Amino acid sequence: MSLLEKILPAKTQSEEIIKDNLDYTLFSWSKQKGLKPLAIEKAEGVYLYDYDGNRFLDFSSGLINVNIGHGDQRVTRAVMKQMQEVTYVTPSCVTKARGDLGKKLAEIAPGNLTKTLFTTGGAEAIENAIKLARLYTGRHKIIAKYRAFHGASYGAMTAGGDPRKLAHDAQQVPNVIHVEDPFCYRCPWGQPGPEFCHRECVSHVERVIEFEGPENIAAIIMEGESGTSGCIKYPADYLQKIRALCDKHGIL
Repeated sequence: MSLLEKILPAKTQSEEIIKDNLDYTLFSWSKQKGLKPLAIEKAEGVYLYDYDGNRFLDFSSGLINVNIGHGDQRVTRAVMKQMQEVTYVTPSCVTKARGDLGKKLAEIAPGNLTKTLFTTGGAEAIENAIKLARLYTGRHKIIAKYRAFHGASYGAMTAGGDPRKLAHDAQQVPNVIHVEDPFCYRCPWGQPGPEFCHRECVSHVERVIEFEGPENIAAIIMEGESGTSGCIKYPADYLQKIRALCDKHGIL
């Protein structure tokens, strides 16, 4: 051991873990310099625990994807049971779990939505939804909202209107058209409140459909409620009116 090593305090386990992550991995949602991440050792319920014994309340349930809580052993047991039986099969094979889940989704999904394509994540789901819409309709244009986030792959990023994509603007995919959001708090059409609203946000979408040509539009893609791009709450009947526009023009 050198004299310097004797004088300086030894790094804690947490510091070593953070250093390895900073040195050897890339971070999403962040600039790569000046990061100060937490090194999490374990999680249980609504709490995260670091290696120094500190406890943190996870207000956002991860990225809203751990909403039943961390470390739920029912999930652990179910995953372990499935992995002990079979972890992966090629597309030419099926498993009981796949069929059971598909059937359950068909039972709770609205209308005639009875088929599910399983993907590895949200961005891939968006990419496949766009491809399927274009293949099914024979049309090529997709309408999406400006304040939206659909994923970080190029097709999903193009469909999103989040300005963080602008650094990659030249690499976006073609034939995605954006429309204004139904932003009641700061209405783009200057309406003073819901009691005076004539749903210009819906009329706006219809005008865009007419300008772009309904015969060219394969689908309209929107979040159920705007999330990371502003947490915009839509009018109660907004999505129903957009659905009616789609039905009128044969748009998915």
